[in-house]
Amino acid sequence: MTITRPAIDIAAAFTRLSGWMTRAQHATYSLSALRLVYGFSMLAFLASNFADRQYLWGVASDWVEPEASRVGHLAVLRSLFSKSDATLFDVSYLVLVLLAALFLVGWKTRIVTPLLLLFWVGLSTNSTVLTNGGDTIMRIVLLFLVFANLSKHWSVDAWLSSRGAGATRWRWPSRLTAPSWASNAAHNAALVACGYQIMLVYVTSGIFKLQGAEWREGTGFYYSLVLDVFRPFPALSDLAWQVTPGVFVATFLSIWVQLLFPVLVLWRPTRIVALVFLLGMHAGIGLFLGLWPFSLAMIGLDLLFVRDGTWRKALRWVRDVAGVLREILVDRRVPAAPAPVPVPVTVPAAAARTGRNHHLHESRKKLANSTGGRNRQAR
Repeated sequence: MTITRPAIDIAAAFTRLSGWMTRAQHATYSLSALRLVYGFSMLAFLASNFADRQYLWGVASDWVEPEASRVGHLAVLRSLFSKSDATLFDVSYLVLVLLAALFLVGWKTRIVTPLLLLFWVGLSTNSTVLTNGGDTIMRIVLLFLVFANLSKHWSVDAWLSSRGAGATRWRWPSRLTAPSWASNAAHNAALVACGYQIMLVYVTSGIFKLQGAEWREGTGFYYSLVLDVFRPFPALSDLAWQVTPGVFVATFLSIWVQLLFPVLVLWRPTRIVALVFLLGMHAGIGLFLGLWPFSLAMIGLDLLFVRDGTWRKALRWVRDVAGVLREILVDRRVPAAPAPVPVPVTVPAAAARTGRNHHLHESRKKLANSTGGRNRQAR
Protein backbone atom coordinates (compact mmCIF):
# COMPACT_ATOMS: atom_id res chain seq x y z
CA MET A 1 0.00 0.00 0.00
CA THR A 2 1.48 3.31 -1.05
CA ILE A 3 0.86 6.50 0.84
CA THR A 4 0.50 9.55 -1.37
CA ARG A 5 1.97 12.73 -0.02
CA PRO A 6 -0.25 15.78 0.02
CA ALA A 7 0.18 18.28 -2.76
CA ILE A 8 1.34 20.87 -0.25
CA ASP A 9 4.21 20.02 2.07
CA ILE A 10 3.03 21.53 5.34
CA ALA A 11 6.43 21.23 7.01
CA ALA A 12 8.21 22.94 4.13
CA ALA A 13 5.59 25.67 4.01
CA PHE A 14 5.93 26.30 7.75
CA THR A 15 9.72 26.42 7.45
CA ARG A 16 9.50 28.92 4.63
CA LEU A 17 7.00 31.05 6.54
CA SER A 18 9.08 31.05 9.73
CA GLY A 19 12.16 31.96 7.71
CA TRP A 20 10.31 34.85 6.07
CA MET A 21 9.18 36.09 9.48
CA THR A 22 12.51 35.89 11.32
CA ARG A 23 15.42 36.27 8.88
CA ALA A 24 14.92 39.88 7.78
CA GLN A 25 12.62 42.86 8.12
CA HIS A 26 10.37 43.38 5.12
CA ALA A 27 8.72 46.49 3.63
CA THR A 28 11.02 48.85 5.51
CA TYR A 29 10.63 51.55 2.85
CA SER A 30 6.84 51.24 2.88
CA LEU A 31 6.65 51.43 6.67
CA SER A 32 8.90 54.49 6.65
CA ALA A 33 6.58 56.06 4.06
CA LEU A 34 3.61 55.13 6.28
CA ARG A 35 5.30 56.92 9.18
CA LEU A 36 5.71 60.06 7.07
CA VAL A 37 2.10 60.01 5.87
CA TYR A 38 0.65 59.42 9.34
CA GLY A 39 2.94 61.95 11.01
CA PHE A 40 2.01 64.61 8.47
CA SER A 41 -1.70 63.78 8.77
CA MET A 42 -1.65 64.05 12.56
CA LEU A 43 0.23 67.34 12.54
CA ALA A 44 -2.09 68.79 9.91
CA PHE A 45 -5.15 67.64 11.88
CA LEU A 46 -3.88 69.10 15.17
CA ALA A 47 -2.74 72.34 13.55
CA SER A 48 -6.00 72.90 11.65
CA ASN A 49 -8.05 72.42 14.85
CA PHE A 50 -5.70 74.29 17.18
CA ALA A 51 -7.90 77.39 17.42
CA ASP A 52 -10.99 75.32 18.37
CA ARG A 53 -9.23 72.72 20.55
CA GLN A 54 -10.99 73.73 23.78
CA TYR A 55 -14.40 73.65 22.10
CA LEU A 56 -13.78 70.29 20.42
CA TRP A 57 -12.00 68.39 23.23
CA GLY A 58 -11.27 70.74 26.14
CA VAL A 59 -13.10 72.62 28.87
CA ALA A 60 -15.77 73.90 26.44
CA SER A 61 -16.63 70.46 25.04
CA ASP A 62 -19.43 69.60 27.43
CA TRP A 63 -21.76 69.60 24.44
CA VAL A 64 -20.49 66.09 23.53
CA GLU A 65 -21.52 64.68 26.91
CA PRO A 66 -22.81 62.26 28.02
CA GLU A 67 -22.03 60.43 24.75
CA ALA A 68 -18.25 60.60 25.29
CA SER A 69 -18.57 59.09 28.78
CA ARG A 70 -20.85 56.27 27.66
CA VAL A 71 -18.16 54.70 25.49
CA GLY A 72 -16.45 53.41 28.62
CA HIS A 73 -12.82 54.28 27.89
CA LEU A 74 -10.20 53.61 30.54
CA ALA A 75 -9.89 56.28 33.20
CA VAL A 76 -6.17 56.76 32.46
CA LEU A 77 -7.00 57.67 28.87
CA ARG A 78 -9.70 60.15 29.88
CA SER A 79 -7.36 61.79 32.38
CA LEU A 80 -4.68 62.67 29.83
CA PHE A 81 -6.65 65.63 28.44
CA SER A 82 -8.34 67.57 31.20
CA LYS A 83 -11.84 68.89 30.67
CA SER A 84 -11.75 71.06 33.80
CA ASP A 85 -8.40 72.89 33.45
CA ALA A 86 -7.63 74.67 30.19
CA THR A 87 -3.92 75.00 30.98
CA LEU A 88 -3.47 71.29 31.64
CA PHE A 89 -5.34 70.50 28.44
CA ASP A 90 -3.08 72.83 26.45
CA VAL A 91 0.03 71.18 27.90
CA SER A 92 -1.24 67.74 26.89
CA TYR A 93 -2.20 69.05 23.45
CA LEU A 94 1.27 70.50 22.87
CA VAL A 95 2.85 67.25 24.06
CA LEU A 96 0.78 65.42 21.43
CA VAL A 97 1.93 67.90 18.78
CA LEU A 98 5.55 67.32 19.81
CA LEU A 99 5.14 63.55 19.69
CA ALA A 100 3.58 63.75 16.22
CA ALA A 101 6.50 65.91 15.03
CA LEU A 102 9.06 63.47 16.45
CA PHE A 103 7.17 60.60 14.84
CA LEU A 104 7.23 62.41 11.50
CA VAL A 105 10.99 63.01 11.51
CA GLY A 106 11.67 59.52 12.85
CA TRP A 107 13.48 60.21 16.12
CA LYS A 108 13.49 57.31 18.63
CA THR A 109 10.36 55.80 17.13
CA ARG A 110 10.54 52.75 19.41
CA ILE A 111 9.84 55.09 22.32
CA VAL A 112 7.81 57.81 20.59
CA THR A 113 5.28 55.49 18.91
CA PRO A 114 3.76 53.99 22.12
CA LEU A 115 3.53 57.47 23.68
CA LEU A 116 1.94 58.85 20.52
CA LEU A 117 -0.61 56.03 20.54
CA LEU A 118 -1.46 56.74 24.18
CA PHE A 119 -1.99 60.48 23.67
CA TRP A 120 -3.75 60.08 20.31
CA VAL A 121 -6.28 57.68 21.81
CA GLY A 122 -6.57 59.90 24.89
CA LEU A 123 -7.55 62.89 22.75
CA SER A 124 -10.17 60.89 20.85
CA THR A 125 -11.84 59.75 24.09
CA ASN A 126 -12.83 63.35 24.86
CA SER A 127 -15.15 63.47 21.85
CA THR A 128 -17.01 60.79 19.93
CA VAL A 129 -18.41 62.95 17.15
CA LEU A 130 -15.18 64.00 15.40
CA THR A 131 -14.75 60.78 13.50
CA ASN A 132 -14.58 60.02 9.79
CA GLY A 133 -13.00 56.58 9.74
CA GLY A 134 -9.46 57.90 9.37
CA ASP A 135 -8.91 58.39 13.11
CA THR A 136 -10.20 54.88 13.81
CA ILE A 137 -7.81 53.38 11.23
CA MET A 138 -4.92 55.37 12.70
CA ARG A 139 -5.59 54.18 16.24
CA ILE A 140 -5.68 50.54 15.14
CA VAL A 141 -2.60 50.82 12.93
CA LEU A 142 -0.59 52.72 15.55
CA LEU A 143 -1.08 49.78 17.89
CA PHE A 144 0.52 47.50 15.30
CA LEU A 145 3.28 49.99 14.52
CA VAL A 146 4.52 49.89 18.10
CA PHE A 147 6.23 46.62 17.16
CA ALA A 148 7.58 47.73 13.75
CA ASN A 149 10.81 49.38 12.69
CA LEU A 150 9.61 52.69 11.28
CA SER A 151 12.85 54.68 11.10
CA LYS A 152 15.12 52.64 8.85
CA HIS A 153 14.75 55.17 6.03
CA TRP A 154 14.13 58.91 5.76
CA SER A 155 14.49 59.52 9.50
CA VAL A 156 16.70 61.18 12.05
CA ASP A 157 17.55 57.76 13.47
CA ALA A 158 18.78 56.58 10.07
CA TRP A 159 20.79 59.77 9.60
CA LEU A 160 22.46 59.41 13.01
CA SER A 161 23.17 55.75 12.32
CA SER A 162 24.80 56.55 8.97
CA ARG A 163 27.05 59.13 10.65
CA GLY A 164 28.02 56.70 13.40
CA ALA A 165 26.55 59.02 16.03
CA GLY A 166 24.66 56.18 17.68
CA ALA A 167 27.88 54.44 18.70
CA THR A 168 28.76 57.15 21.20
CA ARG A 169 25.30 57.44 22.69
CA TRP A 170 23.70 55.46 25.47
CA ARG A 171 22.21 52.14 24.43
CA TRP A 172 20.04 49.53 26.08
CA PRO A 173 22.00 46.95 28.07
CA SER A 174 22.66 43.82 26.04
CA ARG A 175 20.53 41.69 28.38
CA LEU A 176 17.53 43.94 27.63
CA THR A 177 18.02 43.91 23.86
CA ALA A 178 15.83 41.47 21.95
CA PRO A 179 17.60 39.06 19.58
CA SER A 180 17.45 39.89 15.88
CA TRP A 181 15.05 37.05 15.08
CA ALA A 182 12.58 38.31 17.69
CA SER A 183 12.69 41.92 16.50
CA ASN A 184 12.35 40.75 12.89
CA ALA A 185 9.37 38.59 13.81
CA ALA A 186 7.70 41.48 15.66
CA HIS A 187 8.29 43.83 12.72
CA ASN A 188 6.94 41.41 10.14
CA ALA A 189 3.98 40.48 12.34
CA ALA A 190 3.05 44.17 12.53
CA LEU A 191 3.34 44.35 8.75
CA VAL A 192 1.03 41.35 8.30
CA ALA A 193 -1.47 42.82 10.78
CA CYS A 194 -1.54 46.13 8.89
CA GLY A 195 -2.04 44.28 5.60
CA TYR A 196 -4.88 42.26 7.08
CA GLN A 197 -6.47 45.43 8.45
CA ILE A 198 -6.63 47.16 5.08
CA MET A 199 -7.92 43.99 3.40
CA LEU A 200 -10.64 43.79 6.05
CA VAL A 201 -11.62 47.41 5.38
CA TYR A 202 -11.78 46.92 1.62
CA VAL A 203 -13.70 43.65 1.66
CA THR A 204 -16.18 44.97 4.22
CA SER A 205 -16.66 48.14 2.20
CA GLY A 206 -17.26 46.13 -0.97
CA ILE A 207 -19.84 43.92 0.74
CA PHE A 208 -21.75 46.90 2.14
CA LYS A 209 -21.72 48.62 -1.26
CA LEU A 210 -23.22 45.54 -2.88
CA GLN A 211 -26.12 45.82 -0.46
CA GLY A 212 -26.98 49.31 -1.73
CA ALA A 213 -29.21 49.61 -4.80
CA GLU A 214 -27.43 52.76 -5.98
CA TRP A 215 -24.08 50.99 -6.10
CA ARG A 216 -25.49 47.95 -7.87
CA GLU A 217 -27.14 50.20 -10.45
CA GLY A 218 -23.93 52.17 -11.08
CA THR A 219 -24.98 55.53 -9.62
CA GLY A 220 -23.34 55.36 -6.19
CA PHE A 221 -20.45 57.54 -7.31
CA TYR A 222 -22.89 60.26 -8.38
CA TYR A 223 -24.76 60.30 -5.07
CA SER A 224 -21.46 60.51 -3.18
CA LEU A 225 -20.59 63.70 -5.04
CA VAL A 226 -23.90 65.51 -4.51
CA LEU A 227 -24.10 65.21 -0.70
CA ASP A 228 -24.08 68.78 0.62
CA VAL A 229 -22.12 67.89 3.75
CA PHE A 230 -19.26 66.45 1.65
CA ARG A 231 -18.79 69.16 -0.98
CA PRO A 232 -15.76 71.34 -0.16
CA PHE A 233 -15.51 72.33 -3.86
CA PRO A 234 -19.05 72.23 -5.31
CA ALA A 235 -18.02 73.29 -8.82
CA LEU A 236 -15.37 70.58 -8.97
CA SER A 237 -17.80 67.94 -7.69
CA ASP A 238 -20.40 68.95 -10.28
CA LEU A 239 -17.79 68.74 -13.00
CA ALA A 240 -16.76 65.22 -11.94
CA TRP A 241 -20.20 63.62 -12.48
CA GLN A 242 -20.94 65.26 -15.86
CA VAL A 243 -19.56 62.28 -17.80
CA THR A 244 -22.13 59.48 -17.34
CA PRO A 245 -19.90 56.57 -18.51
CA GLY A 246 -17.24 57.71 -16.06
CA VAL A 247 -19.75 57.57 -13.21
CA PHE A 248 -20.70 53.98 -14.06
CA VAL A 249 -17.08 52.84 -14.46
CA ALA A 250 -15.96 54.48 -11.19
CA THR A 251 -18.92 52.97 -9.31
CA PHE A 252 -18.38 49.39 -10.46
CA LEU A 253 -14.58 49.53 -10.14
CA SER A 254 -14.82 50.84 -6.57
CA ILE A 255 -16.95 47.81 -5.67
CA TRP A 256 -15.04 45.03 -7.35
CA VAL A 257 -11.50 46.27 -6.79
CA GLN A 258 -12.20 46.55 -3.07
CA LEU A 259 -14.07 43.25 -2.90
CA LEU A 260 -11.37 41.33 -4.79
CA PHE A 261 -8.38 43.18 -3.34
CA PRO A 262 -7.01 40.15 -1.38
CA VAL A 263 -6.87 38.21 -4.66
CA LEU A 264 -5.59 41.05 -6.83
CA VAL A 265 -2.49 41.62 -4.67
CA LEU A 266 -1.26 38.06 -5.28
CA TRP A 267 -0.15 38.75 -8.86
CA ARG A 268 2.12 41.68 -9.63
CA PRO A 269 0.29 43.07 -12.72
CA THR A 270 -3.12 43.02 -11.01
CA ARG A 271 -1.56 44.38 -7.82
CA ILE A 272 -0.21 47.38 -9.70
CA VAL A 273 -3.59 48.06 -11.33
CA ALA A 274 -5.42 47.73 -7.99
CA LEU A 275 -2.99 50.01 -6.14
CA VAL A 276 -3.09 52.67 -8.85
CA PHE A 277 -6.90 52.68 -8.80
CA LEU A 278 -7.16 52.70 -5.00
CA LEU A 279 -4.58 55.46 -4.60
CA GLY A 280 -6.51 57.52 -7.13
CA MET A 281 -9.80 56.72 -5.42
CA HIS A 282 -8.56 57.87 -2.02
CA ALA A 283 -7.03 60.99 -3.52
CA GLY A 284 -10.45 61.70 -5.02
CA ILE A 285 -12.16 61.11 -1.67
CA GLY A 286 -9.86 63.62 -0.06
CA LEU A 287 -10.35 66.18 -2.84
CA PHE A 288 -14.06 65.83 -3.69
CA LEU A 289 -15.47 64.80 -0.29
CA GLY A 290 -13.02 66.63 2.00
CA LEU A 291 -12.26 63.46 4.01
CA TRP A 292 -8.50 63.93 3.77
CA PRO A 293 -7.63 62.30 7.16
CA PHE A 294 -9.33 59.11 6.02
CA SER A 295 -7.71 59.35 2.59
CA LEU A 296 -4.21 59.74 4.02
CA ALA A 297 -4.79 56.88 6.47
CA MET A 298 -5.73 54.54 3.63
CA ILE A 299 -3.03 55.79 1.24
CA GLY A 300 -0.39 55.08 3.87
CA LEU A 301 -1.66 51.50 4.20
CA ASP A 302 -1.84 51.03 0.43
CA LEU A 303 1.87 51.79 0.21
CA LEU A 304 2.62 48.69 2.30
CA PHE A 305 2.05 46.57 -0.81
CA VAL A 306 4.92 48.26 -2.66
CA ARG A 307 8.04 46.12 -2.43
CA ASP A 308 11.41 47.41 -1.26
CA GLY A 309 12.89 46.61 -4.67
CA THR A 310 10.31 48.86 -6.32
CA TRP A 311 11.12 51.65 -3.89
CA ARG A 312 14.84 51.33 -4.69
CA LYS A 313 14.19 51.49 -8.43
CA ALA A 314 11.94 54.52 -7.98
CA LEU A 315 14.51 56.30 -5.81
CA ARG A 316 17.27 55.49 -8.30
CA TRP A 317 15.14 56.93 -11.09
CA VAL A 318 14.45 60.07 -9.05
CA ARG A 319 18.18 60.52 -8.37
CA ASP A 320 18.98 60.12 -12.06
CA VAL A 321 16.35 62.66 -13.07
CA ALA A 322 17.52 65.05 -10.34
CA GLY A 323 21.09 64.69 -11.59
CA VAL A 324 20.07 65.52 -15.16
CA LEU A 325 18.05 68.54 -14.01
CA ARG A 326 20.94 69.70 -11.83
CA GLU A 327 23.31 69.46 -14.76
CA ILE A 328 20.90 71.42 -16.94
CA LEU A 329 19.81 74.09 -14.47
CA VAL A 330 22.55 74.41 -11.87
CA ASP A 331 25.81 72.96 -13.12
CA ARG A 332 25.50 74.32 -16.65
CA ARG A 333 28.99 74.90 -18.03
CA VAL A 334 29.83 78.54 -18.81
CA PRO A 335 31.52 78.98 -22.23
CA ALA A 336 35.25 79.61 -21.92
CA ALA A 337 36.21 83.24 -22.17
CA PRO A 338 38.06 84.18 -25.42
CA ALA A 339 41.80 84.68 -25.23
CA PRO A 340 42.68 88.30 -24.44
CA VAL A 341 43.63 90.37 -27.50
CA PRO A 342 46.91 92.25 -26.97
CA VAL A 343 46.27 95.97 -26.82
CA PRO A 344 48.97 98.14 -28.44
CA VAL A 345 50.56 100.49 -26.01
CA THR A 346 50.14 104.06 -27.20
CA VAL A 347 52.75 106.59 -26.15
CA PRO A 348 51.48 110.08 -25.49
CA ALA A 349 52.43 112.67 -28.15
CA ALA A 350 54.48 114.80 -25.76
CA ALA A 351 56.50 111.84 -24.63
CA ALA A 352 56.97 110.74 -28.24
CA ARG A 353 58.28 114.20 -29.20
CA THR A 354 60.63 114.27 -26.23
CA GLY A 355 61.96 110.87 -27.21
CA ARG A 356 62.52 111.97 -30.83
CA ASN A 357 64.27 115.20 -29.78
CA HIS A 358 66.56 113.29 -27.45
CA HIS A 359 67.38 110.79 -30.21
CA LEU A 360 68.11 113.64 -32.69
CA HIS A 361 70.35 115.40 -30.17
CA GLU A 362 72.34 112.21 -29.58
CA SER A 363 72.74 111.67 -33.36
CA ARG A 364 74.01 115.24 -33.89
CA LYS A 365 76.44 114.86 -31.02
CA LYS A 366 77.84 111.61 -32.47
CA LEU A 367 78.15 113.28 -35.93
CA ALA A 368 80.04 116.25 -34.47
CA ASN A 369 82.41 114.00 -32.61
CA SER A 370 83.13 111.95 -35.69
CA THR A 371 83.72 115.14 -37.80
CA GLY A 372 86.08 116.66 -35.22
CA GLY A 373 88.09 113.46 -35.12
CA ARG A 374 88.60 113.42 -38.90
CA ASN A 375 89.72 117.11 -38.92
CA ARG A 376 92.32 116.46 -36.28
CA GLN A 377 93.65 113.51 -38.27
CA ALA A 378 93.87 115.72 -41.41
CA ARG A 379 95.97 118.36 -39.64
